[in-house]
Amino acid sequence: MPQRYDRTFKLLTDESPRAALALFAGIPLSTNLDVEILDRELNLTALRVDNLYRCRDGKSEFLVHLEAVARYKRTVLERQLDYAQAIAAKYNLPCRSYLVLLAGRGVPRSLPVSINRSRGDLRLRLRLRVVRLWEIPAETILSLNSDHLLPWTPLLDASRAQINEAADRLRASRRDDLSSRLVLLGGLRYGSREAFLQRLNDMVISEEVLQYSSTYRWIKEHGLKEGLKEGLKEGLKEGRQEGLREALESLLVARFGELPVSAKSRLKSAKPERLTKWLKQSISAPTLKDALK
Repeated sequence: MPQRYDRTFKLLTDESPRAALALFAGIPLSTNLDVEILDRELNLTALRVDNLYRCRDGKSEFLVHLEAVARYKRTVLERQLDYAQAIAAKYNLPCRSYLVLLAGRGVPRSLPVSINRSRGDLRLRLRLRVVRLWEIPAETILSLNSDHLLPWTPLLDASRAQINEAADRLRASRRDDLSSRLVLLGGLRYGSREAFLQRLNDMVISEEVLQYSSTYRWIKEHGLKEGLKEGLKEGLKEGRQEGLREALESLLVARFGELPVSAKSRLKSAKPERLTKWLKQSISAPTLKDALK
């Protein structure tokens, strides 16, 4: 999965595992459930899963594995079985493994109900649990009153009014970090920068939302930054540190390519004031070195 979507998926799911389990695993928020985030590293292999949770409901204990895919390839099925096999070997607990498809492009009309593998006397079979986000009615999450679920709205079966409602709720809650992720995920749904920019104009998403999102660079490329730059200083003061870092990293990658380890380390340790300075410099800086002065 492209890095920006992979990071967004992990942030949203780990910030509110209970909301993620409601959306992707169908476990109602009303269910009394104790959830523990487990280490993604599976020591027996070089695999690293997207999300893994240990769940206890008073009667049983089980694992929930979520693996998100932005661009479907046939290899994801074999990979899903690899993950499930490694999880079972490490934890020896019942596991529900979900393949979360974020977008429908390239996805076959039908997928197998199970994934099977035979290696001599060893036979493996995994029930394939597929979550197609575009088939989930947006009302499902709008009715749950969970801010952490709202950024997924553009990827669901959502009308323009419902996407507007999600954006308005996040703006009212002042969760700028979540607003930025709604914008990012919206870009995945509409397929191109131009199409999503037009939809943004139609939805009248506020400048404040755009200032904290990686989509800011799209606006810059289309010559639409007038007015945003003037309001950037005041808007960024109210942003959360993670939102600033995500927006800055996305802008730097768009302008200068994959960041070296040293640059990522500086972003990780920088305080909001420094991130704000770098974000403004990055709009016009000729080099990565100039952007991070």
